[in-house]
Amino acid sequence: MSGTSDCRVGVDLGGTGSRAIAVVDGSVVAAVDAPSAELGAGSEAERTERLARLITDVVPAGSSLTGVGIGASGPVDTDAGVIHNAATLPWFTGFPVVDRLRERLGVPVGIDNDAVAAALGEHRVGAGTESDRLLMLTLGTGVGVAMLVDGRPVRGADGAHPEGGHIPISSDPERCYCGLTGCFEQAASRTTLQRRLGAAMGGAAAGRGLIAEAMTLAPVDERVAAVFHEYGAAVGRGLAALHTLWQPRVTVIGGSAAVCFPLIRDDLYRTLGRSEDYTVEVELRPAVLGDNAGAIGAAVAIAPDRRG
Repeated sequence: MSGTSDCRVGVDLGGTGSRAIAVVDGSVVAAVDAPSAELGAGSEAERTERLARLITDVVPAGSSLTGVGIGASGPVDTDAGVIHNAATLPWFTGFPVVDRLRERLGVPVGIDNDAVAAALGEHRVGAGTESDRLLMLTLGTGVGVAMLVDGRPVRGADGAHPEGGHIPISSDPERCYCGLTGCFEQAASRTTLQRRLGAAMGGAAAGRGLIAEAMTLAPVDERVAAVFHEYGAAVGRGLAALHTLWQPRVTVIGGSAAVCFPLIRDDLYRTLGRSEDYTVEVELRPAVLGDNAGAIGAAVAIAPDRRG
């Protein structure tokens, strides 16, 4: 259609909430949120239709949708366009969501792991610009990890995204849904932090504002402060393993729990401390795209474009 602007839409499908953003001429022009459970209610056809409406509703007047990118809580089969994550994203797991959306919307659709999407967003327009070796850590419903080398995601031998949030970092006997005990995700997700803060605060509900409220209490409440100390150390232990293996130059820390980064910084750095011969020189940076990182990355780097 003449006179219209090309619009790419990025979707961040998370275990708790999902977000769609519209990008026109490189700028975010609109965004909309939806609870993932509500978005994924009903039959496969209803779920696909509801997701398609979320995408079309965010396209502004005077713009034409040219491509859709999805960042989804993994594991994700990027070739088949299928999510395999019954534990934290059951509503969109096990059916060809990419093919269904392509048929419904009439535009190219791409998909990747949500941590990869966030890494690509921060690399293109955020805290990781110009970094040739970028590690992205997202602290949300789970723990997402992605490594970019020269702007390209590191893949496994089978082409799949390595699930770096599922590495053993402690002797905690609780078994993660991935099958491991002492799992990084079990220790460092926002979900875990909220649960432990809620207990320290006398049973406070794990709502959106709980972490921010707890941060104001930490200077005067030893129980709350102890939770943050332990959390910072847990994040640091996971990063120590990832830094040793992947040797990034920059690590960007994002996700909804990253709001407490200033409070956990000292404990995190203390845990990363090593002897001189084994030190990995990595610059830690807080994400600058906030909750939009995954959706922006999906729009600008994962979404194919029918107009080439």
